[in-house]
Parts: sequence; structure tokens; C-alpha cells
Amino acid sequence: MVNGWTVPGFTHARELGAGGAGRVVLAVDDVTQTEVAIKYLDDRLADDQAFLERFRTAARRLSQLEDPNVVDFFDFVEAGNGAAIVMERVEGVTLRHILAAKGPTGPLAALSLLGGALLGLAAGHEHKIVHGAVRPANVMVDPAGNAKVTDFALVPPGSEAQAGPAYAAPEIWNGSPPSAAADLYAVTAVFFECLTGRPPFSARSQSGLAKAHREAPIPVEEVPGPLRDLIAHGLAKEPEKRPASVADFLGAVEEAAVAAYGPSWEAQGRGRLAELVAESAAAPPPPPAKAKTRASGRHPVAAAPRRSRRGRLTVAVLAALLVAGAVAGAATLMGEERDEPPRPTTSGSPQPIPPAPAQSPEAVALAQRIEQATARTPGAAFVFRRSGCCGGPIAARGSLSLAPGAPESYAMTVTGSADTRKPAPVVLVRDTAHVRAGKKWRPVPAQTRGYPALATQVRAGSTPVNVTSLLKAATVFKKAGAVYQGSAALDRLAQTPLFAELARATGAAQAGFAIRMDPAGRPTHVWVKIGTGTKAQVLSTTYSGWGRKPINAPR
Repeated sequence: MVNGWTVPGFTHARELGAGGAGRVVLAVDDVTQTEVAIKYLDDRLADDQAFLERFRTAARRLSQLEDPNVVDFFDFVEAGNGAAIVMERVEGVTLRHILAAKGPTGPLAALSLLGGALLGLAAGHEHKIVHGAVRPANVMVDPAGNAKVTDFALVPPGSEAQAGPAYAAPEIWNGSPPSAAADLYAVTAVFFECLTGRPPFSARSQSGLAKAHREAPIPVEEVPGPLRDLIAHGLAKEPEKRPASVADFLGAVEEAAVAAYGPSWEAQGRGRLAELVAESAAAPPPPPAKAKTRASGRHPVAAAPRRSRRGRLTVAVLAALLVAGAVAGAATLMGEERDEPPRPTTSGSPQPIPPAPAQSPEAVALAQRIEQATARTPGAAFVFRRSGCCGGPIAARGSLSLAPGAPESYAMTVTGSADTRKPAPVVLVRDTAHVRAGKKWRPVPAQTRGYPALATQVRAGSTPVNVTSLLKAATVFKKAGAVYQGSAALDRLAQTPLFAELARATGAAQAGFAIRMDPAGRPTHVWVKIGTGTKAQVLSTTYSGWGRKPINAPR
């Protein structure tokens, strides 16, 4: 209620909490009996015409945004004496509550949280909505361990640094408007806090904090070794040195997490987040500890929350892995925290291949389920990365469209190495690639050297058909949680040019894979490794936003 006013059509149940933007109450829709959360905006926002004008535009876009990692936005209601947001009622707690009650989350839970928050931000950015002030208070975690971002664009223009000073990018302190790059900086700072229990920088005053964000060294040494590159890139002082987009950062997160913790990292991390939600919801958060600030501008040492026994064990495991020098060995049980990526059985020079085991009927059944599900929604957004031997690295993001009896169509931004290091847009329809020449599109054969050939390699590596082909050729197959893991005989994939090429290049006989699915039976993450050591190729694809998204040749 604001000045005696309530949003009409709802019956209030109880207050859920309050924050800088206003008070939140639990309410029930009088017609549908659906529970919702209503945020009554603070007077300073409801009376700020510049904020309201900008938020009305954001509200129209938010109402069209549907994503599992974003708290659903239903309506923005204005009246003469107040304004309010009607949104999804999320069971669970804020990340701020978890950190206050339990301290650091551990690396697996932190990675899962980061991945979910990035997916939520990506959905907003796709709708041209910048969050502006990402911080633990506006990341919800539900009882299943899923992260949901809320409070997009809820900061008055020019006050973004003051709204989340511990997470504000240097350019925000310099007066620049919020951007996707600033959101990446903020969510990386939140990730750092999940790992350590503290934001990356602190100071006695806002001017000191601004100086720390601008000048203090990034404290990468305080996070586990395999995650330091993520922190270094996400907290880069200059926006152009951060990942080019949320999609690019998601790809880097996936690669780092799989390399360090195995393909089941996300399921394990989400499980740990679910435990933290239950534990923190059962006990009130402890009072914040006061601590002295180091002159360097970095976070205080004295206030470090006590690590849980599990957190100390995780750090010890990471140290042991670093001493060992690399992740090694065959695929391990999916339920172990030190789960490792699947590895093929042979490498080096081609070896005689013994008769392969019989197909896995469970894998074949899963392949059929995927074929049926993707036929109903034959299009998706994707992020693809290819690394290792046999050619330079490739990264791409965009959308794809499946067509029966024809190669998939792709609209993507792709980057490679050497002459293709600069990201470039390419539309690939059947055997023709369309590349930009000034303000016009120029059609060329798909195999033309440069970006057309690069886009063709992306299609070969990221097509959903690869998923079903791997499953139908699987000789080892098992499931743990939401992850399917196994290996496929490459001789059974000889009709697929990509796998035939990689079998020749690596000398491997098996392809290791891990697959995660959505509830509708469509793949969301696919990881494939062929070969070992210096003769290894890794393909990583993330799919989202499945639906009917036809892609036509540009004019």
C-alpha cells in the first residue's frame, strides 16, 4: 500500500519484504486466484518523472520477456498517488539472504548461480533491457536451486553506482549510462562474492570505492585457480576487454566449469544451491560483521565469513588438482564432486578398433524423444565454441532453424582466428552464405574461404542432429540428475563428415559426450570431446529459447 492506495483486483495476504525500490507484498488475483508479488515503488521513484518515462518503455519490453531465469513481469500500474509492479511470486530467498546466512557458496554453487544469472541477463539484453544494478539482493534462488534475476531497470538514471556500489563498473562511476558490459562486470562481482563471501573491492567511502573499482588490482588470487580467468575477464577495468556479450561469457563459463569439475557441474551446483536455500530459509541471516578496510581498496580480510567444512574440502580438492597439473583419467561417476569430462579410449595414431558394444536402447530412446521435441519447435538461440587441435578456435552465437530434408539455416555472429578474428555477421541458408559488404548482404558459396567457411563449420559442429547421432552411436550411456553422459563409437558416425574428419585428425575411436535437457525433451547444453592431450577437440553448444524461428536469406 502506498498512501492508502492498493493495486485494484488483488487481495493482499502479507508483506514479503522491503528494499531500496519499495515494499513487496504477497497478493492473490481476485479472478484467477493466482499468487503474485506486488512491489509498491518508493515515493522517490514514483515521483521521478525521468525514471518513470524510461521504466514505462522497459515495462513494455519486460512484459514480453518469458525466461526461466527471469522473474516474470506481469504489469506496471500507475495511479495518482503511487506506482506498483505486479510480478511472479517466486518461492525461495534472495542471494543476499543466502550469503548473509551461510557465507560463501562454494565453487559449484557459485558457477551454477552465475550461469543462471547470465541466462537471465541475456534474455533481458535480447529485449534491449539493461539491468543497470545487478547485486545479490535482486537475484532470487528457488527451492530447486534455480537463479532468477529481478528488478530490471529499477534504478533512476544517474544513480546506478549508488544503488550497488560494491558491484558498479568503473565506467558507471565515471558517469556512463548502464550497459550490457556493466551488467557483466556487476554479475562477475556477485560471482566473486559467492566464491569468497565478500565483494571484490571495499572502502570507507564511496569515493574510495570508486577509486578501487577504477584502479585496484583485480584480486584473482583469492578464487580457485580454474576460475581466475572468468574473474579477470568479467572484472576488466575497460568495457571492451570484458566478454563481448553475455553469450560469450556463458560459453567461457561452460568451458571452465566442465574442465575443472566435469560435465555434471551444473546439476551438482544447482543441488548445492537448493541446500543453501533450505538452510538459509530456516534461519534468520546473521547481523553483518564490521571490518576494517585495507588501504589498497580491496576487500577487508578480518570480516571473512567462516568457511564450511564442505567449502574447505572443495578448496583442498582444487589445490590437489592444480598440483597434479591437469584433469585426467576416464569418465567418473556423475555424482562425485570431482567429476571429470568423458575421455575417448584411444588417441594418437589410428589403432585397430575391436568390435563395438551393442547400441544402448536407453540412448536410442532419448534420441527419438529429442527428434520429436525439436520437430515441434524447430528453432533455437545458440552459443557455440570449438577449441583444441585440428584448426583454430571458433566461437559463434545467434539462432538456428531446422528444416526437414535440408541443412539448418543459421543467423550468427562468428569469430575465428587469423583473418577471421574480428566478429562478423553471417546468414547461412542451404549452400549459400550471406556476408555483409558495407550496408548490403553479398551471397557467396558456403565453402568460400573466410567467414562463409567458418560459418559452415559452426553449422557442422552445433547442429542438433549431432546430439541424436551421438546417442544412436552410444556404446556407454548413463544418467545422473539432469545430465546424460556416455561415449559413442566414431566408426558408427562415419557418415557424419565432422566426426569422420575429427576421427582422422585425432586418431580416436570414441567421442565422449555430456548432454543436459529441458523438461520438454530438447537439449540445452551439449559437450563433446574427441581425442586426448594435444590431439583433442572440444565442441560446446548451448541452446535456449526453443520455438519456431524461421531464418530467411537477407535482401
